[in-house]
Amino acid sequence: MGNNPPSRLRFNFGFLLEASLGTSRTYELNYPTIRVAPDVTLAPLQGELIATRTSEGVYVSGKLNSRVSAECVRCLETADIPIAIQVDELFYYPPHAAPPGEMTFDGDTGFIDLAPLVRDLSLLDMPINPICRPGCQGLCMECGQNLNEGDCGCIADDIDPRLAALRQFLE
Repeated sequence: MGNNPPSRLRFNFGFLLEASLGTSRTYELNYPTIRVAPDVTLAPLQGELIATRTSEGVYVSGKLNSRVSAECVRCLETADIPIAIQVDELFYYPPHAAPPGEMTFDGDTGFIDLAPLVRDLSLLDMPINPICRPGCQGLCMECGQNLNEGDCGCIADDIDPRLAALRQFLE
């Protein structure tokens, strides 16, 4: 485990292994800020998770809402992007019964760390091209001025440089 502190999204679901099928427990999450991985910090992380004992293991479901910081693709300013994380995962128990590549539950410790799952789901919910606001004007293609802060004064030249020689016919 190294020197890393335990994740704040590590929950003890061991009691569910002894419970009857269908037993569930609801967990309310309300973190002002949480670092789920070195590359992902969510602020805030709010929502509800339900852990249910099934014949195959522990099923965790729920919806989490958060915001993540990203760089706007138009103006390169930092933007807070809202994300909705839909958790829908079965942790197989016993682990040898799991199909290849599926999540497993170690009944010896009784803990499941949801941080890697939340990290993956949050990255999947982020837009490919995040923008800071719908009306973002971006950067000037000539001087690089952020057009959201004001006009740069560059003269717009709409003629393709390959056709510049034909400009004399317009004059």
